[in-house]
Amino acid sequence: MTQHDLAQSFVLNGRIAVNHHGERSTVSLRWVHKPGSNDILLLAPLGITLAHIEHTASGVLLEASGKQYRSRDVETLMDDVIGWHLPLDEMYTWAMARPYPQSPFDVESNTNKQIVWLRQDGWEIRYPRYQSDAEDSLPLKLLLRHNDLDLQLVVDEWELGSHE
Repeated sequence: MTQHDLAQSFVLNGRIAVNHHGERSTVSLRWVHKPGSNDILLLAPLGITLAHIEHTASGVLLEASGKQYRSRDVETLMDDVIGWHLPLDEMYTWAMARPYPQSPFDVESNTNKQIVWLRQDGWEIRYPRYQSDAEDSLPLKLLLRHNDLDLQLVVDEWELGSHE
């Protein structure tokens, strides 16, 4: 695999375990990222859609429980409707084990030059597992913490490249 480009499109299939205010839940995730947009499906067991999030430069559309919600701010909208949020502006770079280039960060890397932990924008992200030991390997597990929100993202499948 070649060095990933932060503007690169990807599809990520996996699971998110959420611990927020002491309440725990687990959802499946299908995330299609293209430069300038994110399309995310959060699925309950048996493949039932809990939420569909479309995030573009023009705003956010979140569909949940048969209703549509629109906003300019994805984090506030997710908090209001779902009860927790993904920091999508930064998350696509963190998912690829890179700091978000538009804000300060602290980082620690291992001897393979893979990020072990990253602190940025009030979040702490740990990377306990990668696809391989190669420097440009993608992470398979991320632990994200922000205040009283803990997210564990387990990646089952990465697809890099163009996705229409």
